[in-house]
Amino acid sequence: MEPKYKLIYQTLKNNILNQKYSVGDKLPSENQLAQDYKVSRITSKRALSELENDDLVTRQAGIGTIVKKRTLGAIPKSEIIFVIPFANNTEFGDYTSGILQIFNEANGFQLTTINNHAFRDLPLDRLRSAKGIIYYVESIHLELPTITKLYLNNIPIILLDKSFEDLPIPCVTSDNFAGGSLATKELLKYNHKNLTYLTSKDSLNEASVRSRYFGFLSILRREKILPAILQTDFSDNNINQLIENIKSGRIDGIVAENDIIAIKLMNELRNHGIKIPQQLSIIGFDNIQASKLSYPALTTINQDFVSLGKTAATILLKLIQSPDIDPQQRTTIPVKLIKRQSIKI
Repeated sequence: MEPKYKLIYQTLKNNILNQKYSVGDKLPSENQLAQDYKVSRITSKRALSELENDDLVTRQAGIGTIVKKRTLGAIPKSEIIFVIPFANNTEFGDYTSGILQIFNEANGFQLTTINNHAFRDLPLDRLRSAKGIIYYVESIHLELPTITKLYLNNIPIILLDKSFEDLPIPCVTSDNFAGGSLATKELLKYNHKNLTYLTSKDSLNEASVRSRYFGFLSILRREKILPAILQTDFSDNNINQLIENIKSGRIDGIVAENDIIAIKLMNELRNHGIKIPQQLSIIGFDNIQASKLSYPALTTINQDFVSLGKTAATILLKLIQSPDIDPQQRTTIPVKLIKRQSIKI
Protein backbone atom coordinates (compact mmCIF):
# COMPACT_ATOMS: atom_id res chain seq x y z
CA MET A 1 0.00 0.00 0.00
CA GLU A 2 1.21 3.51 -0.84
CA PRO A 3 2.57 5.30 2.28
CA LYS A 4 0.18 7.91 3.65
CA TYR A 5 2.72 10.71 3.31
CA LYS A 6 2.84 10.12 -0.46
CA LEU A 7 -0.91 10.63 -0.74
CA ILE A 8 -0.64 13.98 1.06
CA TYR A 9 2.48 14.95 -0.88
CA GLN A 10 0.97 14.07 -4.27
CA THR A 11 -2.30 15.88 -3.53
CA LEU A 12 -0.52 19.07 -2.45
CA LYS A 13 1.89 18.86 -5.38
CA ASN A 14 -0.99 18.51 -7.84
CA ASN A 15 -2.73 21.50 -6.28
CA ILE A 16 0.44 23.59 -6.65
CA LEU A 17 1.00 22.52 -10.26
CA ASN A 18 -2.63 23.25 -11.09
CA GLN A 19 -2.37 26.68 -9.42
CA LYS A 20 -4.87 26.00 -6.69
CA TYR A 21 -2.09 27.46 -4.57
CA SER A 22 -0.32 30.52 -5.97
CA VAL A 23 3.23 31.67 -5.37
CA GLY A 24 3.40 33.05 -1.84
CA ASP A 25 0.39 31.10 -0.56
CA LYS A 26 0.76 29.24 2.72
CA LEU A 27 -0.04 25.53 2.74
CA PRO A 28 -1.96 23.87 5.60
CA SER A 29 0.19 23.31 8.69
CA GLU A 30 1.56 19.95 9.81
CA ASN A 31 -1.11 19.80 12.51
CA GLN A 32 -3.92 20.68 10.10
CA LEU A 33 -2.81 18.07 7.55
CA ALA A 34 -2.49 15.45 10.29
CA GLN A 35 -6.05 16.21 11.37
CA ASP A 36 -7.48 16.31 7.82
CA TYR A 37 -5.88 13.03 6.73
CA LYS A 38 -6.07 11.30 10.14
CA VAL A 39 -2.33 10.64 10.27
CA SER A 40 0.48 11.46 12.68
CA ARG A 41 2.30 14.78 12.58
CA ILE A 42 5.45 12.88 11.56
CA THR A 43 3.62 11.72 8.42
CA SER A 44 2.35 15.19 7.48
CA LYS A 45 5.81 16.66 8.12
CA ARG A 46 7.33 14.09 5.74
CA ALA A 47 4.89 15.13 3.00
CA LEU A 48 5.81 18.82 3.36
CA SER A 49 9.51 17.96 3.41
CA GLU A 50 9.11 16.11 0.09
CA LEU A 51 7.61 19.26 -1.45
CA GLU A 52 10.58 21.22 -0.14
CA ASN A 53 12.92 18.67 -1.72
CA ASP A 54 11.11 19.24 -5.03
CA ASP A 55 11.88 22.96 -4.65
CA LEU A 56 8.16 23.78 -4.78
CA VAL A 57 7.95 25.32 -1.30
CA THR A 58 10.06 26.98 1.32
CA ARG A 59 9.59 26.19 5.01
CA GLN A 60 10.12 28.98 7.51
CA ALA A 61 10.02 28.58 11.28
CA GLY A 62 7.18 30.56 12.80
CA ILE A 63 5.67 31.30 9.39
CA GLY A 64 4.85 27.96 7.77
CA THR A 65 5.21 26.30 4.37
CA ILE A 66 5.08 28.81 1.50
CA VAL A 67 4.64 28.01 -2.20
CA LYS A 68 7.90 28.92 -3.91
CA LYS A 69 7.29 28.36 -7.59
CA ARG A 70 4.97 26.67 -10.05
CA THR A 71 4.96 25.34 -13.57
CA LEU A 72 4.26 27.69 -16.46
CA GLY A 73 1.14 25.86 -17.62
CA ALA A 74 -2.00 25.61 -15.55
CA ILE A 75 -2.50 21.95 -16.45
CA PRO A 76 0.15 19.22 -16.27
CA LYS A 77 0.69 17.60 -19.66
CA SER A 78 -0.33 14.15 -18.46
CA GLU A 79 -3.02 14.82 -15.91
CA ILE A 80 -5.29 12.09 -14.56
CA ILE A 81 -8.45 13.36 -12.87
CA PHE A 82 -9.96 11.31 -10.06
CA VAL A 83 -13.56 12.32 -9.37
CA ILE A 84 -14.81 11.25 -5.95
CA PRO A 85 -17.38 12.77 -3.56
CA PHE A 86 -15.23 12.30 -0.45
CA ALA A 87 -11.99 13.71 -1.85
CA ASN A 88 -9.01 13.51 0.53
CA ASN A 89 -10.99 11.46 3.08
CA THR A 90 -9.69 7.90 3.07
CA GLU A 91 -12.01 6.97 5.94
CA PHE A 92 -14.65 6.07 3.35
CA GLY A 93 -12.31 4.10 1.09
CA ASP A 94 -8.67 4.50 0.11
CA TYR A 95 -8.97 4.25 -3.67
CA THR A 96 -6.24 6.84 -4.16
CA SER A 97 -3.40 4.64 -2.90
CA GLY A 98 -4.17 2.04 -5.56
CA ILE A 99 -4.44 4.66 -8.32
CA LEU A 100 -1.13 6.27 -7.34
CA GLN A 101 0.66 2.91 -7.34
CA ILE A 102 -0.03 2.53 -11.06
CA PHE A 103 0.56 6.08 -12.25
CA ASN A 104 3.65 6.65 -10.10
CA GLU A 105 5.19 3.53 -11.63
CA ALA A 106 4.23 4.68 -15.14
CA ASN A 107 5.94 8.09 -14.61
CA GLY A 108 4.93 11.33 -16.29
CA PHE A 109 1.46 11.52 -14.75
CA GLN A 110 -0.06 13.85 -12.20
CA LEU A 111 -3.19 12.91 -10.25
CA THR A 112 -5.75 15.62 -9.56
CA THR A 113 -8.53 14.77 -7.11
CA ILE A 114 -11.80 16.69 -7.35
CA ASN A 115 -15.28 16.23 -5.90
CA ASN A 116 -18.24 15.41 -8.12
CA HIS A 117 -20.00 18.74 -7.78
CA ALA A 118 -16.93 20.75 -8.80
CA PHE A 119 -16.16 18.34 -11.64
CA ARG A 120 -19.63 18.72 -13.14
CA ASP A 121 -19.00 22.47 -13.40
CA LEU A 122 -15.75 22.14 -15.37
CA PRO A 123 -15.87 23.42 -18.98
CA LEU A 124 -15.34 21.00 -21.84
CA ASP A 125 -11.90 22.42 -22.73
CA ARG A 126 -10.75 21.67 -19.19
CA LEU A 127 -12.00 18.09 -19.45
CA ARG A 128 -10.29 17.58 -22.81
CA SER A 129 -6.96 18.67 -21.34
CA ALA A 130 -6.86 15.59 -19.09
CA LYS A 131 -5.25 12.37 -20.30
CA GLY A 132 -7.95 10.32 -18.62
CA ILE A 133 -10.57 10.27 -15.88
CA ILE A 134 -11.45 7.83 -13.11
CA TYR A 135 -15.00 8.63 -12.07
CA TYR A 136 -16.65 7.46 -8.85
CA VAL A 137 -20.32 7.83 -9.70
CA GLU A 138 -22.16 9.44 -6.81
CA SER A 139 -25.60 9.42 -8.41
CA ILE A 140 -26.55 8.02 -11.81
CA HIS A 141 -29.28 10.65 -12.13
CA LEU A 142 -26.89 13.54 -11.41
CA GLU A 143 -23.88 12.22 -13.32
CA LEU A 144 -25.52 11.05 -16.56
CA PRO A 145 -25.17 14.37 -18.48
CA THR A 146 -21.47 14.62 -17.57
CA ILE A 147 -20.75 10.97 -18.35
CA THR A 148 -22.50 11.36 -21.70
CA LYS A 149 -20.41 14.45 -22.51
CA LEU A 150 -17.18 12.61 -21.73
CA TYR A 151 -18.24 9.61 -23.81
CA LEU A 152 -19.24 11.67 -26.87
CA ASN A 153 -15.95 13.58 -26.77
CA ASN A 154 -13.86 10.37 -26.64
CA ILE A 155 -12.24 11.27 -23.33
CA PRO A 156 -10.77 8.10 -21.75
CA ILE A 157 -12.84 7.28 -18.69
CA ILE A 158 -13.22 4.45 -16.20
CA LEU A 159 -16.20 4.30 -13.86
CA LEU A 160 -15.85 3.24 -10.22
CA ASP A 161 -18.53 1.60 -8.08
CA LYS A 162 -21.46 2.00 -10.49
CA SER A 163 -22.09 1.26 -14.14
CA PHE A 164 -24.39 2.68 -16.77
CA GLU A 165 -26.35 -0.07 -18.47
CA ASP A 166 -25.95 -0.14 -22.26
CA LEU A 167 -23.34 2.65 -22.25
CA PRO A 168 -20.03 0.99 -23.29
CA ILE A 169 -17.77 2.58 -20.69
CA PRO A 170 -15.47 0.27 -18.69
CA CYS A 171 -16.31 0.08 -15.00
CA VAL A 172 -14.70 -1.46 -11.93
CA THR A 173 -16.96 -2.54 -9.09
CA SER A 174 -16.93 -4.76 -6.05
CA ASP A 175 -18.87 -8.01 -6.28
CA ASN A 176 -21.91 -6.47 -4.62
CA PHE A 177 -24.19 -9.42 -5.38
CA ALA A 178 -21.78 -11.82 -3.67
CA GLY A 179 -21.51 -9.42 -0.73
CA GLY A 180 -25.27 -9.38 -0.21
CA SER A 181 -25.28 -13.17 -0.40
CA LEU A 182 -22.42 -13.55 2.09
CA ALA A 183 -24.11 -11.30 4.64
CA THR A 184 -27.40 -13.17 4.35
CA LYS A 185 -25.74 -16.59 4.67
CA GLU A 186 -24.00 -15.42 7.84
CA LEU A 187 -27.29 -14.44 9.47
CA LEU A 188 -28.96 -17.70 8.45
CA LYS A 189 -25.97 -19.64 9.78
CA TYR A 190 -26.87 -18.46 13.28
CA ASN A 191 -30.59 -19.22 12.90
CA HIS A 192 -31.87 -15.75 12.09
CA LYS A 193 -35.03 -16.24 10.04
CA ASN A 194 -36.83 -12.89 10.05
CA LEU A 195 -34.52 -10.83 7.90
CA THR A 196 -34.78 -7.31 6.55
CA TYR A 197 -32.73 -5.37 4.02
CA LEU A 198 -32.14 -1.82 5.26
CA THR A 199 -31.72 0.97 2.74
CA SER A 200 -32.12 4.72 2.62
CA LYS A 201 -34.78 6.29 0.45
CA ASP A 202 -34.22 5.86 -3.31
CA SER A 203 -30.92 3.98 -2.82
CA LEU A 204 -32.23 0.95 -4.72
CA ASN A 205 -32.10 3.11 -7.84
CA GLU A 206 -28.31 2.76 -7.65
CA ALA A 207 -26.88 -0.37 -9.29
CA SER A 208 -24.42 -1.22 -6.50
CA VAL A 209 -27.04 -1.11 -3.74
CA ARG A 210 -29.52 -2.97 -5.91
CA SER A 211 -26.98 -5.76 -6.56
CA ARG A 212 -26.45 -6.18 -2.81
CA TYR A 213 -30.21 -6.44 -2.38
CA PHE A 214 -30.51 -9.03 -5.15
CA GLY A 215 -27.74 -11.06 -3.49
CA PHE A 216 -29.74 -10.90 -0.25
CA LEU A 217 -32.90 -12.04 -2.05
CA SER A 218 -31.19 -14.90 -3.89
CA ILE A 219 -30.25 -16.67 -0.65
CA LEU A 220 -33.66 -16.18 0.95
CA ARG A 221 -35.38 -17.50 -2.17
CA ARG A 222 -33.26 -20.62 -2.01
CA GLU A 223 -34.19 -21.07 1.66
CA LYS A 224 -37.87 -20.29 0.94
CA ILE A 225 -37.87 -17.34 3.34
CA LEU A 226 -39.93 -14.24 2.60
CA PRO A 227 -37.90 -11.12 3.44
CA ALA A 228 -38.89 -7.55 4.15
CA ILE A 229 -37.32 -4.37 2.86
CA LEU A 230 -37.06 -1.32 5.07
CA GLN A 231 -36.44 2.08 3.52
CA THR A 232 -35.70 4.39 6.40
CA ASP A 233 -35.38 8.12 6.81
CA PHE A 234 -34.73 7.68 10.56
CA SER A 235 -37.89 9.56 11.45
CA ASP A 236 -39.47 8.88 14.84
CA ASN A 237 -42.35 6.95 13.25
CA ASN A 238 -39.93 4.86 11.21
CA ILE A 239 -37.73 3.99 14.19
CA ASN A 240 -40.70 3.28 16.47
CA GLN A 241 -42.16 0.84 13.94
CA LEU A 242 -38.81 -0.92 13.64
CA ILE A 243 -38.49 -1.18 17.43
CA GLU A 244 -41.96 -2.71 17.65
CA ASN A 245 -41.02 -5.29 15.01
CA ILE A 246 -37.78 -6.14 16.83
CA LYS A 247 -39.48 -6.55 20.21
CA SER A 248 -42.21 -8.73 18.71
CA GLY A 249 -39.66 -10.94 16.93
CA ARG A 250 -40.84 -10.00 13.44
CA ILE A 251 -37.30 -8.80 12.68
CA ASP A 252 -34.21 -10.49 14.14
CA GLY A 253 -31.57 -9.73 11.51
CA ILE A 254 -30.72 -6.83 9.19
CA VAL A 255 -28.45 -6.55 6.17
CA ALA A 256 -27.73 -2.84 5.67
CA GLU A 257 -26.83 -1.28 2.34
CA ASN A 258 -23.64 0.19 3.85
CA ASP A 259 -21.76 0.69 7.11
CA ILE A 260 -22.86 4.29 7.58
CA ILE A 261 -26.56 3.46 7.69
CA ALA A 262 -25.87 0.37 9.83
CA ILE A 263 -23.92 2.37 12.43
CA LYS A 264 -26.53 5.12 12.45
CA LEU A 265 -29.24 2.55 13.07
CA MET A 266 -27.29 0.88 15.89
CA ASN A 267 -26.86 4.25 17.60
CA GLU A 268 -30.57 5.06 17.24
CA LEU A 269 -31.64 1.68 18.60
CA ARG A 270 -29.22 1.87 21.51
CA ASN A 271 -30.74 5.23 22.46
CA HIS A 272 -34.12 3.45 22.59
CA GLY A 273 -32.87 0.61 24.77
CA ILE A 274 -32.50 -2.05 22.05
CA LYS A 275 -29.48 -4.28 22.67
CA ILE A 276 -27.32 -5.37 19.76
CA PRO A 277 -26.71 -8.22 19.09
CA GLN A 278 -28.90 -9.66 21.88
CA GLN A 279 -32.16 -8.40 20.34
CA LEU A 280 -31.05 -7.69 16.78
CA SER A 281 -28.14 -8.78 14.59
CA ILE A 282 -26.90 -6.43 11.89
CA ILE A 283 -24.35 -6.60 9.06
CA GLY A 284 -23.02 -3.60 7.15
CA PHE A 285 -21.20 -3.23 3.85
CA ASP A 286 -17.87 -1.48 3.02
CA ASN A 287 -15.68 -2.05 6.11
CA ILE A 288 -14.95 1.64 6.61
CA GLN A 289 -12.75 2.61 9.55
CA ALA A 290 -15.75 3.56 11.69
CA SER A 291 -17.09 0.00 11.52
CA LYS A 292 -14.22 -1.17 13.76
CA LEU A 293 -14.90 1.57 16.29
CA SER A 294 -18.69 1.31 16.54
CA TYR A 295 -20.34 -0.27 19.57
CA PRO A 296 -20.58 -3.12 19.14
CA ALA A 297 -17.94 -3.46 16.43
CA LEU A 298 -19.83 -3.98 13.18
CA THR A 299 -19.74 -7.23 11.22
CA THR A 300 -19.49 -6.12 7.61
CA ILE A 301 -18.57 -6.94 4.03
CA ASN A 302 -15.09 -5.71 3.10
CA GLN A 303 -14.51 -3.87 -0.16
CA ASP A 304 -10.87 -3.87 -1.28
CA PHE A 305 -10.68 -0.16 -2.08
CA VAL A 306 -6.98 -0.19 -2.94
CA SER A 307 -7.50 -3.00 -5.48
CA LEU A 308 -10.49 -1.15 -6.93
CA GLY A 309 -8.36 1.95 -7.47
CA LYS A 310 -5.40 -0.02 -8.78
CA THR A 311 -7.54 -1.97 -11.26
CA ALA A 312 -9.28 1.17 -12.53
CA ALA A 313 -5.91 2.90 -13.02
CA THR A 314 -4.46 -0.12 -14.85
CA ILE A 315 -7.36 -0.21 -17.32
CA LEU A 316 -7.23 3.56 -17.85
CA LEU A 317 -3.48 3.46 -18.51
CA LYS A 318 -4.04 0.80 -21.18
CA LEU A 319 -6.72 2.99 -22.79
CA ILE A 320 -4.37 5.98 -22.82
CA GLN A 321 -1.49 3.99 -24.29
CA SER A 322 -3.63 2.03 -26.79
CA PRO A 323 -6.80 4.02 -27.60
CA ASP A 324 -8.03 1.43 -30.11
CA ILE A 325 -8.22 -1.48 -27.67
CA ASP A 326 -11.61 -2.76 -26.61
CA PRO A 327 -11.36 -3.22 -22.83
CA GLN A 328 -13.53 -5.53 -20.79
CA GLN A 329 -16.65 -3.56 -19.98
CA ARG A 330 -16.98 -4.70 -16.38
CA THR A 331 -14.32 -5.83 -13.91
CA THR A 332 -15.47 -7.19 -10.56
CA ILE A 333 -13.29 -7.24 -7.44
CA PRO A 334 -14.03 -9.94 -4.81
CA VAL A 335 -15.38 -9.05 -1.36
CA LYS A 336 -15.13 -10.89 1.95
CA LEU A 337 -16.97 -11.11 5.25
CA ILE A 338 -15.39 -9.41 8.27
CA LYS A 339 -16.73 -10.98 11.48
CA ARG A 340 -17.05 -8.76 14.52
CA GLN A 341 -19.56 -8.42 17.37
CA SER A 342 -22.86 -7.25 15.86
CA ILE A 343 -24.28 -10.76 15.26
CA LYS A 344 -25.82 -12.95 17.94
CA ILE A 345 -24.22 -16.40 17.73
